[in-house]
Amino acid sequence: MARNKLHPIPHPPRTPVLGNMLTVDGDAPIQGLMRIAREQGPIFWLDMMGTPLVVVSGADLVAELCDEKRFDKAVRGSLRRVRMLGGDALFTAETQEPNWQKAHNILLPTFAHRMMQTYHEGMLDIADQLVAKWERLNADEEIDVVRDMTALTLDTIGLCGFNYRFNSFYRSDNHPYVESLVRALEAVMKMRGLPLEDITQRKSRKKLEQDVGFMNGIADRIIKERREIPADDGAKPDLLGFMLAGVDKQSGERLDDVNIRYQMNTFLIAGHETTSGMLSFAVYFLLNNPHVMQKAYEEVDRVLGRDVNRKPSAQQVNQLTYIGQILKESLRLWPTAPAFGLYPFQNETIGGQYKLRKRTFVTVLTAMLHRDKSVWGPQAEVFNPDNFAPEREAKMPPHAYKPFGNGQRACIGRQFAMTEATLVLGMILQRFKLVDHTRYQLKIKESLTIKPEGLTMRVRLRPDVVRGTGVAVTSAKPAPKKAAPKKAAASHGAKLTVLFGSNMGTAEELARSIAEAGEANGFATSLAALDDRAGSLPREGAVAIVCASYNGGPPDNAGSFLKSLREAGPGSLKGVRYTMFGCGNRDWASTYQAIPRQIDELMAEKGAERIYQRGEGDAKEDLDGNF
Repeated sequence: MARNKLHPIPHPPRTPVLGNMLTVDGDAPIQGLMRIAREQGPIFWLDMMGTPLVVVSGADLVAELCDEKRFDKAVRGSLRRVRMLGGDALFTAETQEPNWQKAHNILLPTFAHRMMQTYHEGMLDIADQLVAKWERLNADEEIDVVRDMTALTLDTIGLCGFNYRFNSFYRSDNHPYVESLVRALEAVMKMRGLPLEDITQRKSRKKLEQDVGFMNGIADRIIKERREIPADDGAKPDLLGFMLAGVDKQSGERLDDVNIRYQMNTFLIAGHETTSGMLSFAVYFLLNNPHVMQKAYEEVDRVLGRDVNRKPSAQQVNQLTYIGQILKESLRLWPTAPAFGLYPFQNETIGGQYKLRKRTFVTVLTAMLHRDKSVWGPQAEVFNPDNFAPEREAKMPPHAYKPFGNGQRACIGRQFAMTEATLVLGMILQRFKLVDHTRYQLKIKESLTIKPEGLTMRVRLRPDVVRGTGVAVTSAKPAPKKAAPKKAAASHGAKLTVLFGSNMGTAEELARSIAEAGEANGFATSLAALDDRAGSLPREGAVAIVCASYNGGPPDNAGSFLKSLREAGPGSLKGVRYTMFGCGNRDWASTYQAIPRQIDELMAEKGAERIYQRGEGDAKEDLDGNF
């Protein structure tokens, strides 16, 4: 690789032939890249036997790389090798592969706000098993934090996703799936493309094939059983049910069983590896920051109370905002997926000076992006949950925090992971005093993800906690009695046009409720997607719009509508009377209400009359109450 092709991007010294292949420790590549970033700065490149690898961690440069019109996810290196397990599933597929878009469209609704309430019971089931195990420990018994968190998150995704119980807390050893998974990931990460590797690793590669075959067998058996014995009509929907029955609206096609197997492997791997790491790091930081622990106890006592017989409701979990801040800050300092790969569609220049040739492999080193002092200040290396206090999070640069990846290729299950982790950490702190009996010093173990290695602790039951009645009581408010249906009002002829922009179904569902209420109150009502009325908004009656944002952009059925608004001339919407309700989640502060706000402002700017102020629904708090 001639030096001038990437000049002025700095690079560490290299050797002939191998280049920088041995510059980074194969057992700790992320920590090696972090060390080089501290030496070389926010961008550098490595010579991987003639192939350049550009590593970027500066916030301003990453913001450019996150432009999906210029850059796309790169499935290369270790991620390419993980395709042995994940095939063309969501995590390991190229964006252009048909099954990625198909699965993305089918599975998006399974991670909508309302589905979190559906998954709550399963999450609570497994969290109960964890705390029950810890309550029964003797005072001198220690807890292997990473092992128990891994068991918890595997069992949760198994139950909520596929109605399958791994029953990890009823075993003295790891479930065989976990053993195969750990071995497989370690074998994959050791493959570096060095000369003679096929010969030196022949034995481990054979074992890798056996482990992958075992994991595939479990997934295939679950699929077969579900097809033979369909879930009862009254059963709660899950990921597998959506994959088996779902149809992609764009192509009209379903997922085949091989791809469903790959999706299952992907959710079981990514859905438990990353969340267990996040919870483990959060425990580590709590043990080392007593003032944070005390503040967390105060929030848990206020929201959940001291009676552990009352199970946390989904609404209460959403109220554990400081617990959420702890988890986000843990992901800032040690994002369990500590890097993601991109490539430019065409020759590009970033930062006004760094030239990247078409399809150059670029790694965004998230673990150093989250330590950029231009964003996080001089104390960027210090654990501080106040970094995610609502007012500070709202001012955060849009691409400075990327623990779940970027844009359309960001982790589809991020809300599931945050909800699960918040519930679990809340239940742990409600019950236990955490004890760092070994004065643990952080050591990072790297595989596909990162985790604290060898983290153990002891727990003691908190005094004054009410327990042991043997009666499970839910703290959720009882469901209100349904009122008798109102008699529909006589039609008065006034027109109501209800429009929605929705990928996950929440905004569409709220729009339908407006339309139904309109009909019940005598309006002549019509319901449609926003794109269906692009450039043709009615001037008779009222227009009610419900819309969400998706990664800061419009939903799939609202893009043409937004474009038509931007291109409309001044005064072109005069005579249109409208109101707007936006759906969002403050967990994604940089894009919260982005598209609803744009639509509202553009309509008023083009002459439409706002008949009721824009409403904001926050799924993190009480979206239905906001509505």
